This record gives sequence, structure tokens and C-alpha cells, in this order.
Amino acid sequence: MTGVIIHINVDTVNIVCDTEAMVNKGHTYHHGDLRSALLGEAAAMITEAGVASVTMRAISRRLGVSRTALYRHFPDKSGLLVAVARAGFERLDRRLRSVAADAPRAGLESFRRLGEQYVRFALENPAHYRLMYGKESLSRGDIPELREAADELFAQLVSVIESQQRNGRIKRQNPEMQAYMAWATVHGLSMLLVENQIQAEIDVDKLIRQTTRTLVDGMRARERGRA
Repeated sequence: MTGVIIHINVDTVNIVCDTEAMVNKGHTYHHGDLRSALLGEAAAMITEAGVASVTMRAISRRLGVSRTALYRHFPDKSGLLVAVARAGFERLDRRLRSVAADAPRAGLESFRRLGEQYVRFALENPAHYRLMYGKESLSRGDIPELREAADELFAQLVSVIESQQRNGRIKRQNPEMQAYMAWATVHGLSMLLVENQIQAEIDVDKLIRQTTRTLVDGMRARERGRA
């Protein structure tokens, strides 16, 4: 009996399976869209049930794609979580830079808005914030790209404070110490809100404004001639 050799292109089979799974689940992804969908789904799962709930198997099931498709974008869960955190740093950086650009003209109000937008970012992106700075944050010391992103954000804050000091609006104290104090204030409020530790009847918008105003008042340089 003559043997029959069948050659199977494994990659082709996987692609077909992935495509069928997506169609069966009602998902359609254009080239490159799956990576964005993975980041969004991971963030949603963290918001719903914490980092521990995120597994490649669970995400593949929720998106209706095979794990083979996921591994083409991320080698493992750790790689996926790093990407989510990195996306958070990039979002926050863009948000704060847009406010900082108005600092020379808007004065201390612009500085106050930096704090406000920081807190609002955490509220709007709780999963990203938890991975960036919360109790489920990744160890930046072991992940250079996240350490660099965090350092850039902090350096941006120091730079804004130095600019306000040169303009005579903020006390001429150690700018890094002042940056840590400002960060501690908005981070503390952010975590209380993200972890639902603020009473439901509290007006959150008013609380954010009052907190950032109090912060700015404490850093404000005294006017000449005043004790």
C-alpha cells in the first residue's frame, strides 16, 4: 500500500481557526485591532475583579479568539499587563502635557488643573491607575519602560513647579520635595476614589476642586509686603 503524506500548514490552520472563532462570536477585527481589543479587555477585567482575574484563557474566551491569536501579540500575561500599564502612562502624559502647555499664561490655575486632571484620569481609568500606582502596581524597578515612563511624568511635574517658582507664584523650596508633596496629595485622593472609600453622598467634583485648591494655596508664594 502506498503511503500518503499530508502536509499541513499549521499557521494557516491557526489563522483559519482564529477567524472562525471571531466570526462565531460576532467579533470582527481589522489588522492590528486585536491588540487594542486585548488591552481594553484586560483593563475591563481588572476593573471588574482585579489583576488576578486576568488570564490569557479568560481573555480569549471573552473576545472569542484562540489563545494562539493572543500569543502573537503578547508572550504571556505579564507582557499584557505591562502593555496596559504603559498605555496608562502614555494617556496620563498626554493629558497633563496639554494642561502644562497653558501654565505660562494661566498661572497657578493651570497648576491646580494639573492636579485635578490627574485625579480625573484615575477615576476614568481605574484599571490602568491600579497597575501604574495602586496596590496592584507592577514593579517598575524590574521593568525599564515603566520606570522611564513614571520618571518622565515626575520630571514633568518638577519642571512645572520650577517654572512657577521662577515666575514668583510658588514658594522657592526644593522643587522635588514639593513635587512629591503635590503628588502625594492627588494620589491619595485618587486611590480613595478608585477604591470607593469616599462616602456616596459626597460631591466628588467639589471634593476634587477643594483638594487641589488647598494644595495650591499651601504652595503659593507669599505676596511681597505681607507677613
